[in-house]
Amino acid sequence: MTGTTILCPQCGGENDLPSGLLFVSCAFCGTSLFADRSGVISYYHVPALLDRDKAQAALRRWMAGNDTVKDLDRKSQVEGFDPVSFPMWLFRVDRGGAETAYVAPAAPIPIPQLMDLEIPPGQLEPYEAAAGGVEEAEVTVPVETARDWLDQRHAGPVRETALVRVPLWRCRYRYQGSDYMALVDATSGAVLASVYPEKLESPYYLVLGLGFLLFVVEGLAIGNPFLKAFAYLVTSIPLFGLAYWVARRV
Repeated sequence: MTGTTILCPQCGGENDLPSGLLFVSCAFCGTSLFADRSGVISYYHVPALLDRDKAQAALRRWMAGNDTVKDLDRKSQVEGFDPVSFPMWLFRVDRGGAETAYVAPAAPIPIPQLMDLEIPPGQLEPYEAAAGGVEEAEVTVPVETARDWLDQRHAGPVRETALVRVPLWRCRYRYQGSDYMALVDATSGAVLASVYPEKLESPYYLVLGLGFLLFVVEGLAIGNPFLKAFAYLVTSIPLFGLAYWVARRV
């Protein structure tokens, strides 16, 4: 057994071994095969589903979203957009009879959000070297280090250990004289970024505070309920206009 294939002791046929399976049927003679992978390391990769154009479109949608400054998609300058193959350690462990998967980076992470990256189990394929032009991040975190991290979490007995390469698009862009980086998951289109030009919240709080102050003053100063309601209505019109102006500018 190599980790991604298993030889049938009955007929000698070599069978593919999908991740997570402990029993497979020989494709040649039908013999049921048990795969004990606790002592081997399997090698897989996740196929990329987003090409450059689709990944750039996902990035533009994120830049135009509610978390970033207004018009970041139009005002930023993309200076690099490159495919990257990033390695992750995948452990399948037995926790009370149920299988649980844990992942850990096998290389230094450029963005902390990579720690939360999920590996789709149904998309794992036997590892193949990346095509030309794809940067393969070097594996620098030994499996022993990753297993120590797993032991600290009291995960349970390891059924399978695999090194999985996940496809990413790395974007380097510039905005108002500062350089930023974002990663696009080439399987889901999710954008991972820890430092980016964020939308300012203080102008919204300023409008909210101003409105609250004006309504309190009018409520205390005006006794007639009809005049008070009219004053609230008159005050709300410029406040809504100011809020709309802030939303367009920020």
